[in-house]
Amino acid sequence: MQQLLRQLGLRPGWIYEAVVCTSLEGRPHAAPAGVATDDCRSLRLDLYDTSRTLGALLSSGVFVCDLPAGADTLFRALYAPEELTFARASRIDAPRLADSAATIELVVVSTAPRGGLTRVRARVVAVTRHTDVRLINRAEPLLVESLILATRIRLAGREATLAQLDENLRVAEKVAPGSAAAGSLRRLRRRLDGRS
Repeated sequence: MQQLLRQLGLRPGWIYEAVVCTSLEGRPHAAPAGVATDDCRSLRLDLYDTSRTLGALLSSGVFVCDLPAGADTLFRALYAPEELTFARASRIDAPRLADSAATIELVVVSTAPRGGLTRVRARVVAVTRHTDVRLINRAEPLLVESLILATRIRLAGREATLAQLDENLRVAEKVAPGSAAAGSLRRLRRRLDGRS
């Protein structure tokens, strides 16, 4: 499994946007979530304690993590679930998105409370690539938005712009530690402080 997650492009410690699929009251259920790997053999994700997704995956002990073909799938999972089409996972008893780029089938290994969240660790039991995978990580889009924001610093105001850049940098360093995007955001922030 380690090689399969690497072939999908997942980097240890980076957080990718995905869709978690479970069964809820006998029906397929999908919800966006950030997922990461530490060892390329398992995934971890933090879910709100009150989420139906958490309850469903803990109840069954298995779930699917679908890597979406595009960000529009994240929108549909949140705001237009009736537009999602499901199929069955190949190795576990769980639904999967019929149009995902890749499907990762998982078995829950452990859970731990994290202040209103539950960290779920799950072992990969199968990986299926359906099409080319383009992982969604928030760091690069945050860099693009920050560059645009920096060009408008005089219009938006220095303090508001710098506060947003600080938040973008915090998130980029969280979701893609050591990435070129996080490094460029750091350099942009220093440049705007006059410390290039």
